[in-house]
Amino acid sequence: MINLSSSKGKKVASAIIVGILVAAMVIGMLAYAF
Repeated sequence: MINLSSSKGKKVASAIIVGILVAAMVIGMLAYAF
């Protein structure tokens, strides 16, 4: 149970980091376009 919860937490953290990076790229592209 402990290992599963820790791995799940890492997946959630990774997903959040990836989401922030993608959002930053999209915002940067929009800012550059306009």
